[in-house]
Amino acid sequence: MGIYSTCLIVQTYMNYAQFGVLNAYNRDYPQALGRKDFDSANKMKNSAMTFMLMIYALIFIVFEAWVLFRYHGEIGVSQRQTYYAFGYAMCPIMILLKSFDDMSNATVRMNGKYNKSAIIGFVRTILALGIGMVMLNTVGYYGLYGMTMSSAILGILLFHRDSLKGARFDFDLSYMKVMVIGGLPLLINSLIWTIVQNVDKHVILTFMDTDALGVYSVPTMGFTTMVLVPQTIAQVFYIKISHLYGAHQDEKELLDKAGYFTSITALISGAACLFVFYVMPIFVHYFMPNYTDGTAATQILVIGVAVYATTMIYGNIFSVLKLNKSLIANSVALCIFNIIFSSALVVFVERSINMVAIGTGLSYALYSLMLIIKLSRRFKYSFTKLLIRSWGPAVALIVPGLIIYLLLL
Repeated sequence: MGIYSTCLIVQTYMNYAQFGVLNAYNRDYPQALGRKDFDSANKMKNSAMTFMLMIYALIFIVFEAWVLFRYHGEIGVSQRQTYYAFGYAMCPIMILLKSFDDMSNATVRMNGKYNKSAIIGFVRTILALGIGMVMLNTVGYYGLYGMTMSSAILGILLFHRDSLKGARFDFDLSYMKVMVIGGLPLLINSLIWTIVQNVDKHVILTFMDTDALGVYSVPTMGFTTMVLVPQTIAQVFYIKISHLYGAHQDEKELLDKAGYFTSITALISGAACLFVFYVMPIFVHYFMPNYTDGTAATQILVIGVAVYATTMIYGNIFSVLKLNKSLIANSVALCIFNIIFSSALVVFVERSINMVAIGTGLSYALYSLMLIIKLSRRFKYSFTKLLIRSWGPAVALIVPGLIIYLLLL
């Protein structure tokens, strides 16, 4: 799991080879639909698809050549090095599939077919889980990549009819340049976010080892599970507020609607937090018994992340209004918070993944509070209203849930 997690970090950074074209597409496509400018929307789709295919084909050639050069003579000789070589070789393939899966899924939602997106997402996850389990039992380590790849392939196939069907190659270099320029600030922000999401892993690799990173895959799994539902719903609401702002250009209306959607997301975040908090220890005990040392860190992490999840839509407002400097500054602040808290706790308190989880959870909670303060000041909007609509529903669920858990111990 440590080697697999390390390879996935490399894959994650490969995503930014698309230079912001996909970021620009996800922001501008729904606004074009809101204006009923369907020609521009189709142009964006065709150009984004063409650009990504070219870039990732080039990445595949260059990276596979590097893997052959770097691990020449070690593949098949050293099991550990063979595992690394295979994982790195899969990175360009997985990121190509994942990028088109993400684009297809986003397009379906941006076209208003939210229920279909949710149903397909559920079905393909169950199918991919089954495929992954079979491959794990059959080929061991190599099967870890089976679920990721099969999930992306199934997504592309199932979403194709309502997303990329009818799309065609459109090599318009000048238009692609416009998309790159428009999406670059979002790309930088997204890159910083990726660094933020991997700071804890980098801290572990710096002060501990890949074995500790393997155990930390349990908190990472808890993070992913907890944030999946509120994140998916926040993405749907992001599309809705993008449509709204594209049609009316009214900032107050945008904030009011975002606050309403945030209350819903916050309630779901609190429920998701409690679900993971209670269920993950049981799941790990029965299905990942070698990784039970990661359950405490999981429970610590999900609480901080749950608070952050309540303000996801608040963060999206900066993107909708194209407040690029603020968007990047927000992410940089979170990155700094995480580096300071996680590293300091590991160095000065204890070298354990629990300290990393505490530092990461604190960072996300502080970032969430910072977003509320910045929105309140910038738009002269009630701080109390923003706080109650976000933290209120989640805290109202989480606090009683934690008290009951502690009483049951």
